[in-house]
Amino acid sequence: MMVPVTYTTPPQSLNNNSDSALSEHVVSVVGTAAHYPPHEFRSDNLRKVISAFHDPDDPALQQTLHINERSRIESRWTVFPTDDPFWSDPTLPDIADCDALFKQYGVPLAEEAARKALADWNGSLNDITHVVVVTCTNTANPGLDYQLCERLGLRNNVQRTLLHGTGCAGGAAALRTANDLLLAAAFRGKPGRALVVACEICSIFLRSMLEDIIKRQEPNVAMALFGDGAGAVVLSNGIRPQPSERAPLWNILNSSTTLLEDSALSLQFNIGPCGYHPVITKDVPGQTSSALPSGFHDLIASTPLLCSDKFNFDPSSYDWALHPGGYNLVLLAQSALGITEHHLRKSYDVYRLKGNTSSSTVISVINELAREQGTPESGRDRVIVAAFGPGITMEMAIMARPA
Repeated sequence: MMVPVTYTTPPQSLNNNSDSALSEHVVSVVGTAAHYPPHEFRSDNLRKVISAFHDPDDPALQQTLHINERSRIESRWTVFPTDDPFWSDPTLPDIADCDALFKQYGVPLAEEAARKALADWNGSLNDITHVVVVTCTNTANPGLDYQLCERLGLRNNVQRTLLHGTGCAGGAAALRTANDLLLAAAFRGKPGRALVVACEICSIFLRSMLEDIIKRQEPNVAMALFGDGAGAVVLSNGIRPQPSERAPLWNILNSSTTLLEDSALSLQFNIGPCGYHPVITKDVPGQTSSALPSGFHDLIASTPLLCSDKFNFDPSSYDWALHPGGYNLVLLAQSALGITEHHLRKSYDVYRLKGNTSSSTVISVINELAREQGTPESGRDRVIVAAFGPGITMEMAIMARPA
């Protein structure tokens, strides 16, 4: 069940006293990308990693391997090749080592995703006004936002925002944040272009997670879910577009964030001496799926362009970019919303072929839907974005193809 307060950001309808009405301005997605490291981590690789240091017949590890076999994930991707010393070093990496590994592998991964999205947009780097970055697998100061701006050669007065603590909801939260920032720029009559980047290197914590499983004698589903990846989008508020810029893929019509009641202990990402350890209880799929129908209804009800037509309250009239936190989560969400596998086709595909890459996963799903546009496989004109993170926090947005 959700708490009563839901924060939404409907499009502005106030008038600007200059030459145009704010209602003419909407934030659009004008570039998308996803990028994964080159090293495949297949389902059977987990047993090999466990066997290198531990007895695979340990009861808690046996349960973890059983969860892994039923995950329905074919491949995950990691920054470490299977012969990397990371997997064989008898000393566990501590939090300082994890920080160094993220800077070594994560920053270039995020940079590549950003460059792909910028190329997809085809605008000028000098026109980027905002950078919104999210990661839950690093807490360095200065952060990933600074590192990206330096490596990309962005202007030194670009407005930077770095999100943390949002977990798997981070990609959708970053999208909402960038949307709000560009609407604010439009309110002031200023052009706005935002680069949004999500990057996670979850594999740097796998070794310490195994130790924790043995110590606590409790299986951890996270061992069977998480991989490494990055995603990026470019947003525009449409003011003074340049001829080279890509035409909008979708307009963002609204976004929302909602805290679910009595769920704070269900989904966590707790820091320890050797990094972050995910906590995902068996209640999460049920809690998230039961929150989606009312969250969807509230989102549409608070969207001025949609709330007057009852047809718009039908979940099946949209494609869904749902963060695939786990197979049961997606399956229960599908049932709760009364939609088909086709509505969630890209969520299923990304989950099966890439696994869960935390905050970047939902951006990867958006990217897959963008790649469909203009092809015979192209789906519905409107998309609901939805993701869940610690709290439990539900992030949602609605996007529509321009008329």
